[in-house]
Amino acid sequence: MTTTVPHSHSDQDEKAVLFFRRVKKDLGIPSTRKMVTLVGRVLSYLIKGLPVAQASVLINRLPGLFQMILLKDWRYNVIEQRSFDHIDELVDRMFEEDQKLPHSLFASEVETLNMVVTILSRLDKYLDFFSYKILNDACIEELRQIPLEDAA
Repeated sequence: MTTTVPHSHSDQDEKAVLFFRRVKKDLGIPSTRKMVTLVGRVLSYLIKGLPVAQASVLINRLPGLFQMILLKDWRYNVIEQRSFDHIDELVDRMFEEDQKLPHSLFASEVETLNMVVTILSRLDKYLDFFSYKILNDACIEELRQIPLEDAA
C-alpha cells in the first residue's frame, strides 16, 4: 500500500523560491521587484478568465507567496472574464492590455511570449501548475512543445 504525503507548506515555499530564482535567471531580469511584478501580471491575467469557483481553487492551491502576489491587484469582475484557445491569443491580449498601462512591462510581443512561456513552464516544473486545469489542453500541449533550458 502506497501512502501519498501531501506537500508541506515549507516544501511548497522552497519550490516557490526555486521558481523565482530560476525565472529571474532564465529571463535575465536583474530586479526582483520587476520579476515578481511580471509573475503577478501573468497570473492575474490568467485568473481574469476563470469563473470565480475555479479562481478560488487556483488561489487555494498556490503557495502563500503566490497568493499574495496574485491577490495584490486582483478584483473579480464578470465583465473582464476572457478565454483563449492558444498561447498566442493569450500573449497577444496580454501585450495589448499591457501597452495601455502607464508602466508597461513588455517591449514587444516576442518578449511577452518568451516571458509567458518561461513563467508558465517553470510554474509547472516547480508547482505542477498544469494539473490545476487553468489552461486548456491545447495551451498545455503548446507549452510542452517549447523547449526550455533545464540547467540548474
